Amino acid sequence: MKKLLLALALLLPLLSVAETPSERKAVFDCSSDDMDFVSSRMWLIAESAKEYQELKVPYQFVLTIHSGCTEIMAKESAEEDETIAKIQQRMEELSTKYKVSVEGCQIAIDRYGYAKKDLLPFITPVRNSITRVINLENEGYALITFD
Repeated sequence: MKKLLLALALLLPLLSVAETPSERKAVFDCSSDDMDFVSSRMWLIAESAKEYQELKVPYQFVLTIHSGCTEIMAKESAEEDETIAKIQQRMEELSTKYKVSVEGCQIAIDRYGYAKKDLLPFITPVRNSITRVINLENEGYALITFD
């Protein structure tokens, strides 16, 4: 009987750990200039966040934008392109509903000639998206690229 109680006492902490999901962390690195592809990836980020919310799994998602994807950060781009308008709506939903940090590479922003006022309000400029991704990976974030 004592052995059974001892075995149960040793297993209980393991069971409680198994029930508590650990935080999931991912950085989605968007550099593609294929807006249809980018649109489909934004949908997948939302679906992933929705799944974790439904399962009550804590998560932290970061979306970094640079290179060919840069124009999706500019307010004016939605006026010129229906697909970009859809992407921007999805990014706003990601930011507000799913608490995804949406970050834009300042190097790319400068290269495209955008000012802070030209960007969507939920975009957070970061000095360099490459070093940002490196830092996030070193903090345990999974890297998912959209190129």
